[in-house]
Amino acid sequence: MNNFALCPLQRGYAPEVANNLLEQALMGGFARQRVQFVNNVHTVTASVMLDDKAKQQYFWAFWNSHQSKPRPFLWRLIVDDAEITIYVCQFVAGSLRLNERDGRVYSVSFGLRLKPNNTNKEFDDTIVQLWESDDPVKYLNLLEKLTNEDMPNALGGIK
Repeated sequence: MNNFALCPLQRGYAPEVANNLLEQALMGGFARQRVQFVNNVHTVTASVMLDDKAKQQYFWAFWNSHQSKPRPFLWRLIVDDAEITIYVCQFVAGSLRLNERDGRVYSVSFGLRLKPNNTNKEFDDTIVQLWESDDPVKYLNLLEKLTNEDMPNALGGIK
């Protein structure tokens, strides 16, 4: 699977997180909701700056390759995590737009579908429980102290 090597621009970066719920509005009160889909895809509109000839050639070669033979590829993005994560992506047909041309420098934007990187349900539950406690930062600081100070001291230089 190919890796897309260009970095997305922060401006024009608009992820829409996957929604697995089907909802029916009611005349009053909360809507009825149920799980309709499992592992629905995220959608993202992303832009990249093509500010030199090498990037332009690379982008168009990558784009054309995926137009002639559509297939998933990998790209490092931030969507539903706090850090950059590698996602399996697919270009959305008909979404390519050329933007902000300034001489030979320009940006392009395009739509993507991303396969969610589902985390462990137990891990998510633990994070929620930490935040529902009185002070989640206190527990995280204790864990950091345990791994970075107490454990090395307990091992006494054993490797």
